[in-house]
Amino acid sequence: QVFVCGDDVEAKQMVMNIVRALGLTPLDKGSLLAAQEIENYPLQLFPMWKFPIFLSLGLTAFFFLYCLVLDVIYTYIYEKNNFSFFIAITIPNRVCPVMALILLALVYLPGIFAAIIQLYRGTKYRRFPDWLDKWMLCRKQLGLIALAFACLHVLFTLVMPIRAFVSWRTSKGIISQVLNNKTEPLNNTNAWISDSYLALGILGFFLFVLLGITSLPSVSNNVNWREFRFVQVR
Repeated sequence: QVFVCGDDVEAKQMVMNIVRALGLTPLDKGSLLAAQEIENYPLQLFPMWKFPIFLSLGLTAFFFLYCLVLDVIYTYIYEKNNFSFFIAITIPNRVCPVMALILLALVYLPGIFAAIIQLYRGTKYRRFPDWLDKWMLCRKQLGLIALAFACLHVLFTLVMPIRAFVSWRTSKGIISQVLNNKTEPLNNTNAWISDSYLALGILGFFLFVLLGITSLPSVSNNVNWREFRFVQVR
C-alpha cells in the first residue's frame, strides 16, 4: 500500500493513478493534515499489534491461572496429589484451544456489531465509534494470533503420547489387567467418539490454516469476492 494525502483532489487522483500503474495499491489518507501521521509510521513498532498482543496475554494469563488452581493447587491441597508437572504441557494444551476459539470469535464479532449499528442508524456512511473502529482494524492480527495458538495446540497434542505421565498410566493399566487376569474389551462407542473428535479437530485446523492463508494480501488479491466469502463462511 502507498499512503496518499493532499488538499487538491485532482492532483491526488493523478498520483493515485500513477501508483496503480506501478502495480501498487494507493490508500487515500485524507488531507495534508495526515502527512505528519504518515511520516511517523516508520518510527512505530507494530502499531496494530499492541492491543491484540496485550489482550491475548491477559486472557492467556487468566485461563492459565484458572487451570493451575483447578488441576494443580486444588488436587495438591485436597487430594494430596502432586501434579505440578502439568504446568509444562497439560495446562498449555488446555489454554491454547480456548484462546484460539475466543480470538477467532473476536475476529467476527465486531462485524456483527457494525451491522447492528448500521441498521440502527439507517445508513452505512457514518463513522463507527472509535472503540469499534480500532477493534475492526486489528481483526487480522487477532486472527493470526488465534492461528498461532491453534498451531501450538497441535504441537502439544502430538507430544502427548511420549510423556512420562502417559507411559506410566498405560503401564499401570497393563499391570492391573495382568494382576486381575482380565483384559478390558474394546469399547466401540468410545473408539468412535475418540476418532471422530480427532478427525473433526484435523478438519477444523485445516480450515483454520486455509482461512489464515486467504487473509494474506498476496493471496486475497488473487481471489474474487465470492471466493473469499466462500472461504470465510466455511
